Amino acid sequence: MRKYSIFPAVLHLVAGVAALLWLLWYFIPVGNVIKGLTTLLIALLAGWIVLKSGRRAEAESDASATPVDLRLADNEGPLVLVCGDLPDRLFQGQALRKTAQGWWLNAGKVSQLTDVVRSIQTQLPRLVGQLSVMYICQPDSHQDEAILRATLKTLRQQSKQLNLLVSFTLPIVVSAEFFGPETPWVLVRGDSPTVFPENDSPQACIDWQQESHNIMALPILGQAFSFVRAILLDELEKTDRLTPPVSVFAVVLRLGTINPEPRSLWADWLSSRTCLQFSRQGVLPAPASHFPDAVLPLLAPFTVRLQGGQLTRRLVLFIFLCALTALGISALNNRALIRQVGADLQRWHAIPMNHYGPKAEVLAVLKQDSRLLERWQRQGEPVRYSLGYYPGPRLWLALQQAIDSWIPPSVPKQETVPKIVRLDSMSLFDSGKAVLKDGSTKVLVNALVGIKARPGWLILISGHTDNTGSAQLNQTLSLQRAEAVRNWMRDTGDVPGSCFAVQGYGDSRPIASNDSPEGRARNRRVEISLVPQADACRLPGAESASLEKHGVLDQETEE
Repeated sequence: MRKYSIFPAVLHLVAGVAALLWLLWYFIPVGNVIKGLTTLLIALLAGWIVLKSGRRAEAESDASATPVDLRLADNEGPLVLVCGDLPDRLFQGQALRKTAQGWWLNAGKVSQLTDVVRSIQTQLPRLVGQLSVMYICQPDSHQDEAILRATLKTLRQQSKQLNLLVSFTLPIVVSAEFFGPETPWVLVRGDSPTVFPENDSPQACIDWQQESHNIMALPILGQAFSFVRAILLDELEKTDRLTPPVSVFAVVLRLGTINPEPRSLWADWLSSRTCLQFSRQGVLPAPASHFPDAVLPLLAPFTVRLQGGQLTRRLVLFIFLCALTALGISALNNRALIRQVGADLQRWHAIPMNHYGPKAEVLAVLKQDSRLLERWQRQGEPVRYSLGYYPGPRLWLALQQAIDSWIPPSVPKQETVPKIVRLDSMSLFDSGKAVLKDGSTKVLVNALVGIKARPGWLILISGHTDNTGSAQLNQTLSLQRAEAVRNWMRDTGDVPGSCFAVQGYGDSRPIASNDSPEGRARNRRVEISLVPQADACRLPGAESASLEKHGVLDQETEE
């Protein structure tokens, strides 16, 4: 592959890969690991494409049997590939004919069209946009209509292959030359035939027919039009499931001496329809190098030089598709952002204001969304949102309005409620007795530090025993021990009896198993606690001061 072919291919591929990676890294919402692996895969695939394209181009260049005339590099007009029934004198031994308005290139047989175009595409790719095809048909050189139609089918197949090769449809001109009185070229494009006399200005066919010296040619010319419609255009434009129809760009025809065969398809057609026969003796040969140059100005607007060739067109199309994809993904990302913030706002408005726990959770989410949008306002929104309608300012305003509507709950003053104080019964009483021992005063004094008698609180003293003995005796013993502690606190601390309540539970509320000595020791206890109760412990003002001096430690004492 030539260097001038390698560099454009690599340049186009790099531009396409850059557009694809831009789309991948800035818009497609996938993780960085997947993006990295995809980038590596794209790089490997790009290298493989360059290598494969280079080998294929070399093979095509070596296999091309049709060298391109380098003079074509300066061509600025239409480049018409001439094929079909080519007389030897048409190009006069040359492969190329240059005119002021375009070029005529001898493409040989109809079946060689694809090879010629592929050779031009490989060596001079910018000329592909200037190409068109002219098929020459000389009915006087054909004896069988089926063979002529087979050639036209080959032209349809070549047109299909050319469309796939160059990615657009080449204009096709049909040129027909018939035996008969010599006439100028008649060009038909659409419904208006125009006659182009040599060395004279063109004129409408109806005006040309009115001239007296052209009357002899009118019947023959009319049959020539009928022949073109009935055979040539019919075969090219009819429906076929294998090859698409060919839309002919223009038809040019003329009558003249074409050195006809004694019997030909055109002679039979003319004889069967008009009974006209022309003498073939003394006819002059057709003018040499007779080309329908009048068709070149019509082809000029449809045949222009490509800027960059097929690769450039494909690259522009690929970049355009990447831009459209990025625009669509950006719109989807903005839509997802609106849905996310909208869902958070819906949750906020759906939760009643007095449900402070769930409301606070949603408030944290709203603040997080607001901080993110504020950062994007300062630093610029991400690229994945920039191509679509970015709704950040509008969403931020809605979030701030919701956040400002938050009213935090008032925190009530919490009063400290002391825990239950447990006293070991064996440190206060002898076994089976309800009278305080002589050494129990210290234990009781240490307990009267944290709990204070106050209005609305009741000092509850409850006694408990293990399961040794009968349940009735244990219940009576536990009640008597609770009363003994109550009496000591009442008499020692000068606390009115209305501040106390005593209960004896016996062995009905154990805190440990009675199957072991350690468990039974824990169950033998006296518990002191404060219980809120209306109208409890209402004291005179003089006595309240002395009551504030007494309390119980706010901790458990286990012995």
